[in-house]
Parts: sequence; structure tokens; C-alpha cells
Amino acid sequence: MLKIDRQLVKNFERGEAKAASMLFEQLRRPLFAYFYRLSYDRCVAEDLLQETLLTIHSRIETYNHDFEFMPWVWAIARNKFFEFKRSQNRVVRLIPQLTRNQQQTACFSNVSDTETDLRNCLDTLSEATKEAFVLKHFQGLTFNEVADLQQIPLPTAKSRVLFALKKIREYFNRGEL
Repeated sequence: MLKIDRQLVKNFERGEAKAASMLFEQLRRPLFAYFYRLSYDRCVAEDLLQETLLTIHSRIETYNHDFEFMPWVWAIARNKFFEFKRSQNRVVRLIPQLTRNQQQTACFSNVSDTETDLRNCLDTLSEATKEAFVLKHFQGLTFNEVADLQQIPLPTAKSRVLFALKKIREYFNRGEL
């Protein structure tokens, strides 16, 4: 998981422009990847990234320095994603079918068959299970961090991730490719 220098955060909190630039540059890639892996929509991921960075900037004074910085950032990112989902007056699938529209099809033209198969497999999981899997295996969070973010007991976080892995194994072993 990404580690952010505490001094950089303190400098950012004091309003140093260089610290803000450095901090946001470090956060940009993992946050974009998180949003993109949940939505598979580049525009949505970019919008949510910007909203998250703005929230971090405007609410940095609420950060408690007794705790690590990244769990605070992930909580903001997760909240932004679920705010986005609620704002849609329909159920937003976390990993939509690749054929949803031409723009997305063009985005995925270079995607490997294995990655496409993985997306199709993940599409069969519940939102909570998909999110736990993405946080653990794509974002590198620990089981404890996944449990904290999803506000669930540690054993539940572990079982969600392990259930996703089991389903992926079954999917690929059954030859549903």
C-alpha cells in the first residue's frame, strides 16, 4: 500500500503549494485506478478523482495525525464513489459489460482476453465482494484496512475476498472463457 510521508502531509496542511502538488501526484494514480476498477468508466474515474482531491484539500484540517493518512484518503474515495452511485437514479454496476457503448468499447480495445474474462467473472459477484477484492488485490490494502473501510468485522472482509478468489478459480477452471 502507498505510504505517504507525514511531513509532506503537514506541509500540505500548512498550505505549501509544492507539498500539495507532490501529495496529489502521489495520490493521483492509486485513486484513479481504484475508481476505474470499480466503474470501468474513464470519465467517471477522472471526475471522482478530482472530487476526491478537492475534498482532501478542503477537509485536510479534519485529518487526525494520530492515524495513518492513507486510510483517511481511502475513506474519502470510497464515500465519493458511493455518493456517485446514489446520485444515479439506477443501479450502477461496478464492472459493466464491455459492450455498453462505443466509447467504452474503444477504451477496451487493447484489453487482453484474460482481463476481459476476469471482469466478466467479477461481474457475477455482489458489490461488497467486488469492492473488497479490488481493495485487497488491486489497491494493496490489508484485510484490516478493507474491514475498516467497509465497516465490517475482519473475518467478513477475509471471507469476501476469499469468496471472490474461489469464484474466480471456479470460473477459469470451468472453462467459462
